[in-house]
Amino acid sequence: MGNTPSSRGEDSNWKSDARYAMESGVFCVICGGPFDMEGDVYNIDPKEERYRWLFNFRLLGSPEHVLEHKVTSEEVDLINTSRSEDVFLSEPAWFSMTGCGYIRVGGDAYGGDAWFDALCDDSDADTLFPLHDVCIKISCRIIDNSKANRTDIAQLPALTVLNRVLQTRFRANAHAPFEMRNDILDLCAIWEEYLPRSVIGLTKLEWWGGEYEKYYANPLNVPDITSFALGVLKASPNRKHFDDCIPATTRAPHSLERLPPELLDQICNYLPATSVITLHRVSKTLTHNVPLDNTFWRNSLLNGSLLPHIWDFDKSELGTPAFETFSDWKIVAKLLAERRFPISGRDRRLEDIPNGLWNRCRIWSIMEEAINLYFLDTPHKHGSNGAIDIPYQHSLPEHDETLIFGDLDAVTPR
Repeated sequence: MGNTPSSRGEDSNWKSDARYAMESGVFCVICGGPFDMEGDVYNIDPKEERYRWLFNFRLLGSPEHVLEHKVTSEEVDLINTSRSEDVFLSEPAWFSMTGCGYIRVGGDAYGGDAWFDALCDDSDADTLFPLHDVCIKISCRIIDNSKANRTDIAQLPALTVLNRVLQTRFRANAHAPFEMRNDILDLCAIWEEYLPRSVIGLTKLEWWGGEYEKYYANPLNVPDITSFALGVLKASPNRKHFDDCIPATTRAPHSLERLPPELLDQICNYLPATSVITLHRVSKTLTHNVPLDNTFWRNSLLNGSLLPHIWDFDKSELGTPAFETFSDWKIVAKLLAERRFPISGRDRRLEDIPNGLWNRCRIWSIMEEAINLYFLDTPHKHGSNGAIDIPYQHSLPEHDETLIFGDLDAVTPR
């Protein structure tokens, strides 16, 4: 994570409902949120629309092991909504703190119901993960974004990859203390410079202070994301970016460098933003022929190819000609690329970030880290690049600002 865990003072005998839910295995292992809330304790009204996403969840697992976690004897025709034989995704599930502690799937509308023991530790079988619908969708977006550069898994459904990632983490955490065994993504971690990694890490004082609101904000539906971006644009006046520090090349152009700039422009229109940035940095000639000007940063941000965690801007509001010339889109993109926000010392333009976007960035960071670690442990296979013979390299990590937004002198072109 890049920081040292904090040792904040806390009542060792106190645990929040979210912490109890984690230890009991009835929480979302991705975001740390529960599936039911005791509203009268922290002045939460579970019936409010903004909290409804916390109640919408399903079970994810391996089809061949699902029935091993079923605790009821009645035969039920379970429906796999994943439409894949490689992974099981249940219909909407249900849980209540006042119930038996198991998770119910189905009902009369589905031909009967079944009860399951989720996150059950069985060395001979894969477990079942209860996950919010919203967290599943965000995780699949991350996986689809990563699959573009992984030819060995390109054909696998994102849900299949998600199940493999989580099963791997669950098995690796099997020897952890009992109360921490379900925390497969380090959601209990606490850091000096940042808020806790999940709601599970909040102190009693933070709970009573309402800090849970950030963690319980819907990360998928952020209605004020465009108005927030407008504020950042207005506070980021344009400044000129010059490439004059790059000296002219002393050798004859070759390969792609020989293409006319007009043709390079057409090629770049079909490439993701990170590939254009890589092409820009291949050589001094391409640095000049593939400019990363204000228009590039604006278009890449609005079409979603630059920052995959932001896909829901209202382009009709942000894409006006006035903003195209007035605002510094590279600076705006760099600010919006942030995934983690320090408690103090952050850029003032990010002070009013919507809770929903803050929560989306938090969940994205957690899953992006887990998925990248899984891919590092999975052998990578790739084929020939065809007619354009460029040495293979991993795509630019979207969370690495130095690689994406770093000044040109940070990467010396040939």
